[in-house]
Amino acid sequence: MKYWVLIFYIIGHSTFAQTKEEKLVELINLVRTDPKDFVTSHLKPYLETHEQDDDSYANSLLAELEIKQKVEPLTLSSQLSKVSKQHAIDLGKKGQVGHYSSDGTTFDKRLRTRAKAGGTIGENCDYGNEEPLDILMSLLIDEGVTSLGHRKNLLEGRFKFIGIAIEPHKKYRMSCVMDFAEKF
Repeated sequence: MKYWVLIFYIIGHSTFAQTKEEKLVELINLVRTDPKDFVTSHLKPYLETHEQDDDSYANSLLAELEIKQKVEPLTLSSQLSKVSKQHAIDLGKKGQVGHYSSDGTTFDKRLRTRAKAGGTIGENCDYGNEEPLDILMSLLIDEGVTSLGHRKNLLEGRFKFIGIAIEPHKKYRMSCVMDFAEKF
């Protein structure tokens, strides 16, 4: 009888395990579907803990999310995740950064030909962070990126699908690639 309980415990609890990519999608969907709750539950505590209360990029994010309208959650796509993973591995092995593959392929060509993505597409890359909340905050705050392109991608209502890969990186220890698509 004890063995059955142990097997049930192991099987029952393993279904609750989440990959870092799945946790990241969950967090992204929280900020998309309930920006005001995200400010209270995640953003303000994060900024305080990381002493970014006075950061202009962080404050612009805070102001934007306070008035941001809700958008639909993203669906995790296996096609986009495969392309994201290939790009993250490619960059990681070579120690490179950016939206071009080591062979010069652009992100739009990767997404449209390999994942068959259609409509509006986008890509975010993050380096040096491993934990989902750190990755998301880095891209939302978008420190030093005057266009705030990563933030805009995360909050873009036209995007319906996402692919994510978190992989080792030769130079920055870890990298995360997110690919977005409106449709297939």
